[in-house]
Amino acid sequence: MIPVASFSPLFLGLLTLSMLAGAALALFWLTVRLHPRARRWRQRHRRAAMWLSAGLGVLFVPYVAWQALGLWALVSGVRQQAALQVTLEAPARVAGIDMPAGSKLVLKEKDRLESFERAAFPTPVSAYGFQASAVRRFLYLGEEGRHYYPQRLRMTLAGDQAWGGWHCAGDQPLTADLDRDGTPEWVSGCVLAAGNRLDGAPLPAASALRASQGTMYANGHRDPDRWLVDMPKGEAVPVAGAVLQGRVYLDAEHRPVRAEGTLDEAFALGTLSYPEGTRLRVRFKAGRPVSWWFNPVGDRAARRDDGTPVGADQAVHQDQEGRVLDITAPQNAGFFQATPLR
Repeated sequence: MIPVASFSPLFLGLLTLSMLAGAALALFWLTVRLHPRARRWRQRHRRAAMWLSAGLGVLFVPYVAWQALGLWALVSGVRQQAALQVTLEAPARVAGIDMPAGSKLVLKEKDRLESFERAAFPTPVSAYGFQASAVRRFLYLGEEGRHYYPQRLRMTLAGDQAWGGWHCAGDQPLTADLDRDGTPEWVSGCVLAAGNRLDGAPLPAASALRASQGTMYANGHRDPDRWLVDMPKGEAVPVAGAVLQGRVYLDAEHRPVRAEGTLDEAFALGTLSYPEGTRLRVRFKAGRPVSWWFNPVGDRAARRDDGTPVGADQAVHQDQEGRVLDITAPQNAGFFQATPLR
């Protein structure tokens, strides 16, 4: 929340009084013009009418000045914004990017092209190692407090492009963190195009890809995940035999480290058969599943060949062979159900 200074009661009172004085002045002269008795009164009392008009006019000045100041600020702001919007009339190299004529830039600092926040190009350009149709940069004020420098960027890719072994979709954003000199330090994600695969199975197009430096836990352990893939709503992918809607964590070789989400289809492991919609988490080692957690939801219980069914109030832990290691409350296994507000 941005704090905004409020007007004092004295100022608001003065402004209200000034506005009422203006309304009274207008009403007085309208009555004089339209009502014969009021015209005769004015002719008989010219001096009083003059002093009344002058007094109301003086009281009306603050409101007029306030409106004039607001109009001036609006016009000044429009002019400043217009001065920050530039269209290149000739090709130019700006902040390391060769921009064609017709490129539209929105600057942070007037007359300093290197301070552009947004740039849209009439034809694709080579920027930060990609072909881009538009670039948006997030700037910060340098330590000396004089100029703004890029810190992060989001560019719109011009066509499908490869990055880090992935196929990123064109006309979609790619995000990156930048060094002080404006070069990419860490490309953090994109939207996947068709043609990407997970353990031999196709990944849904429009999945969101994000880079990771490894998930850190409270005990100091760090997972080797390098990538996070979030499936688009309604899409699923096979993971170790289970068809999953949700998120998959991958290592640098694009092998699964762990996955979490819900079953898109019924799935059986060992002596248990889980219905569609069951929540699950699975952990991998060297790309192979080693630990499963399941939690049925609603009234869909998991059937068990050697025991009673498992309902939504229980979570099951199974190993890679399907053996049941534990059955506990869902919250003990990390499955939490949001309680609706009443």
